Amino acid sequence: MISNRTINALDVCVVIAELQHRGRVSTTTLSNRLKLSVSNLESILKPLKDHRIVTANKGPGGGYSILGDIALVSMWDIARAFESTLSELPSDSEEGAMPAAFEFGLEQVVIDTLSRHVLADFVDPIAAEAPTQAPILNRFKLKPLTPPWVPKAPNSVFQLHMTV
Repeated sequence: MISNRTINALDVCVVIAELQHRGRVSTTTLSNRLKLSVSNLESILKPLKDHRIVTANKGPGGGYSILGDIALVSMWDIARAFESTLSELPSDSEEGAMPAAFEFGLEQVVIDTLSRHVLADFVDPIAAEAPTQAPILNRFKLKPLTPPWVPKAPNSVFQLHMTV
C-alpha cells in the first residue's frame, strides 16, 4: 500500500512542476497550496533531494524545483524515495513469514502503474499560468470577522411605535 506521506510527496512534486516556470517554489507557497505544515513539507522534501528528484536553493529567491525534465520523471521515481518493495524487506527468521504470491503481484501492478505515468501528465498548464491570489491576512494571521448581525424586525416596543 502507498502511504499518505508518499501521496503528499507526489502532490508536492506536481505543485513544484506546475509553479517552477515562475521560479523556484518556496515552502511557504507549498504549505499554503497543499495545506501541509512547513515541518511536514521539509520531512518530505529531504528524501526527494536525497534521491535527486528536486533541487533546492537557500536564501532570497530560493526554493525548490524539479531536477531535470518533468516528462522524464515517473511517479514511481518519486514514490521510490518513500516506499520499499517486498523483496527489500528483511525476512523475519523467527516468524518465517514470506509475502504471498498475490502480494508480489499486487505490488508489481502498483509499480507498473506508477512507472507508466510521468510528472508532466499531472501538470495542469492552465493552473500553471493562472496567478494565485494569496488571502489577505493581518499581521497576527487572524481570519476576518463575520459581519455583525442586524435584526430585520423591531427589537423593542419603542421601535415598533416609531415605524407606524
